[in-house]
Amino acid sequence: MKLNLEYYQEKEELITDVEQDLIDNYINKFDSNTYEEHFPDDLTDKHLYYLSCSSQNILNWYPFSKDDTLLELGGDLGQLTQVFVDTCKDVTTIEPSMVKAKAIAKRFEKEPNLEIIAGNLININLNKKFNYIVIMGLNRIVDIFGKNIKLMQILKYLERYLEDNGKFLVALDNKFGLRYFVGNPENILNKKFESIIGYSNESEKIETFTKSRLERILKENGYYSNFYYPLPDYKLPNVIFSDKQLPKYNSIDKYIPYTTSNSTIIMNEIDVFREILKNNEEMFTFFTNSFLLEISKNIVPIKYKYISFNNLRKEKYRLTTKITDEYVEKQLINEKSNEHYENIKNNIKILQNQNIKTIDFEENGVIKSKYIKQEYLLNNVITKALEEKNFEKADKIINKYIETLKINTYKENDYEKTVFGKYKIDCSQKNIINDLHFKKDGLWDMTFKNCFYVDCELYFFDQEWNEENLPIEYILYRSIFYTISLRRFININDWFEKYGLIKFIPLFEKLDSKLQDEIKEEKIWNFYNTNKYFDIDATKQELNNVNIRNNAQQLAMKNLKDEKDKLEQEFINYKAEVEQRLSSRIHKKMKRLMGGKSE
Repeated sequence: MKLNLEYYQEKEELITDVEQDLIDNYINKFDSNTYEEHFPDDLTDKHLYYLSCSSQNILNWYPFSKDDTLLELGGDLGQLTQVFVDTCKDVTTIEPSMVKAKAIAKRFEKEPNLEIIAGNLININLNKKFNYIVIMGLNRIVDIFGKNIKLMQILKYLERYLEDNGKFLVALDNKFGLRYFVGNPENILNKKFESIIGYSNESEKIETFTKSRLERILKENGYYSNFYYPLPDYKLPNVIFSDKQLPKYNSIDKYIPYTTSNSTIIMNEIDVFREILKNNEEMFTFFTNSFLLEISKNIVPIKYKYISFNNLRKEKYRLTTKITDEYVEKQLINEKSNEHYENIKNNIKILQNQNIKTIDFEENGVIKSKYIKQEYLLNNVITKALEEKNFEKADKIINKYIETLKINTYKENDYEKTVFGKYKIDCSQKNIINDLHFKKDGLWDMTFKNCFYVDCELYFFDQEWNEENLPIEYILYRSIFYTISLRRFININDWFEKYGLIKFIPLFEKLDSKLQDEIKEEKIWNFYNTNKYFDIDATKQELNNVNIRNNAQQLAMKNLKDEKDKLEQEFINYKAEVEQRLSSRIHKKMKRLMGGKSE
């Protein structure tokens, strides 16, 4: 690692208190592989973004090679630098902040293929070209370049440093990202709704992007591009779609939204996405929260069209799933998940030894499976049958599924030998286990979602978990309970009763909780499930503003009513006066016509 200070010019350091705290209490204290072990209970999105491997998901799947050279613009605290030094031959990171540059140097002090340059890009003399130039967000462009410039100006300026067949990798927020409509602030000014209205309230115009605008300006400037769609955004992706595989209404729930301290969430983002996709799948790219672009002067084929991650798991269980046109691949996040990776290989052998069909296989140490369209997923097939009211077909498929689960099952009367005994799950009716069918190798994720139904045959995949002496009824329970789409057409309790599961449910709920506790990273799990900020001060102010507006409107209405009453009274008085004058004139005229006589 080399820290280059030659181009740094003394200036005020633009670093937040939060960033300084992360430097002092993590980067300067611990090895980068152990940051998550020291996370606080009150975890924030800043901990996850700057210190966890979740932020690395945006590019840790990308097919860099060991011969690649890469320029990273804006290293921040080095959250993505780890990906680049692990996969590329030579990495140069430009970071305008001296404090942050030193933090990156501390974080990667043992990496020989990294040079960190402190300073603004326009003051730096780079005497080499790169295979990749990476820009993750435009919120720090002023810092990096020393001035505010547009995206196309940036790319044109950087072309001098890009190899002829090189690529830009650029992450951008979508102007009309759905997360901004539901109450999340945008990333540049941390204000709600500013992106949607084009920053029209700001004194200085900020450039915003939609997919159609990006496609147009890139094409006009001679660039080809591939679009990827990270959700919930490019900072902490759970899943990444592409134009080759866009989400459908029943697959959009593959990610978990998160909120920040300035959020005021007014509706469920995923529910809205689901309704949008039901109405028009093409609208996804209009409302997606952010983009990852692969930009070059040449057409580049998309290798991986879909990528997903296990952000909520303990590090030792985290993997990346990558889908090509032909295969699905499992990739290690880091060495901590080696043992889990080997367990999956063993589970493939277990299925094969039981003559249960699987599409998974191992090739050169890599776990792969043949790619099959999502419409053949067993949960989708059953849901579609129910939607079409073809209940006979649904019953036939589920019965076939149950018969497959029952292969090599047995009865187990000794409670202590079962999975319930292993996890010390209290069971007041211990003889209840007599009615269950146990398997020695209980692959408890053999659910509807991890099975394809093709030509009337079941093909299982993605079997990561194995518990000895586990009942197959528990697997069936999980299949029904976790296939949310079924609930649109059936009452799942009716199915629990239909398949004889009702009396086991309390036991299964306890077992499910134990197994989930073993897998999930508690602090991160709590962040995603309880981190729903509601800005009280902003809300009070908004309510106060509403009250002021209401009072003003009420006063205006009262004034209008008073004016109306006054005008009505004046009209009545005028009408009475006119009628009186008219009556008097008529009376006088009648009197003259009658010769001065009166009746």
